[in-house]
Amino acid sequence: MSDFFEQIICPKTHTKLVLSADGKTLNNTSTEEPVSYDVNSIVDLVYPRELFEQDRKEQVAYNDAHTRYDRGVSWVFESLHANEAATRKQMISLLKLKPGMKVLEVGAGTGKDSAYIIDKITPGGHAVLSDLSPAMLSHAKEKFADKKDVKIDYFIGNGSYLPFEDESFDALFHFGGINTFSERAKAFEEFNRVVKVGGRVVVGDESVGAWLRDQKTYQILMDANPMFADLVPMQDLPKNIKDVKLQWIFGNGYYVLDFKKTKKAPTVNVNLQIPGKDFKDNWKIRAERNRKNK
Repeated sequence: MSDFFEQIICPKTHTKLVLSADGKTLNNTSTEEPVSYDVNSIVDLVYPRELFEQDRKEQVAYNDAHTRYDRGVSWVFESLHANEAATRKQMISLLKLKPGMKVLEVGAGTGKDSAYIIDKITPGGHAVLSDLSPAMLSHAKEKFADKKDVKIDYFIGNGSYLPFEDESFDALFHFGGINTFSERAKAFEEFNRVVKVGGRVVVGDESVGAWLRDQKTYQILMDANPMFADLVPMQDLPKNIKDVKLQWIFGNGYYVLDFKKTKKAPTVNVNLQIPGKDFKDNWKIRAERNRKNK
């Protein structure tokens, strides 16, 4: 039995998964809601088993497009006057990876970004690559079949339900799919949950910079693919993070967010006395006064 199977848990119940005697399924140990996951060449850990309609459509679309995906993505980079290799390296650099680290990539696709992640954590690292599309992930597995001095595991899964214990990874990367997630806020929480305190999360997707949306070519871009008009989902970020950075890359048609996980959510000392005052004054008092004056 692969030791990877010993590390994963049921994405629904978060209970331990046990390999069946015939080696064909992983079964959870919860008596509440038994769920089984198929063990094929790539283990299928998708949850819900019947996907939300938007997620199902995305899975079908990428399964259909898997043979032409790499060429199509390179065309997108070229149309936005962006250097593909330099852009991908820039995004991966935000993870601050080192040899020996353990990294999860959600939405790895055919492994275009994965190659840079694997390079950074070699030797001795562990890359776990996931995607909702079995066909896409199969390409990645073929690409990295001969990789040495680094461990690589794969699973088919939904980024909103990750099959790992809390703080299992040093970093997490996701690029190019979050706009379409049916449960986007939950996905951000899951991304943050499985990363160690102090670890980094990097996420990005389509979103034309606000200062360019009145430009003709960018308007054409947004009409051709409405996801380019999507707003950056800042409201979906988890609370227990810091060093949040947002930048536009890839021809200013895509954003990338990176942040560091903290042990707890930040707070403000609203009761701290403002210095130099001969009467009590602080943020809380000012807020109460402003609410009364509205």
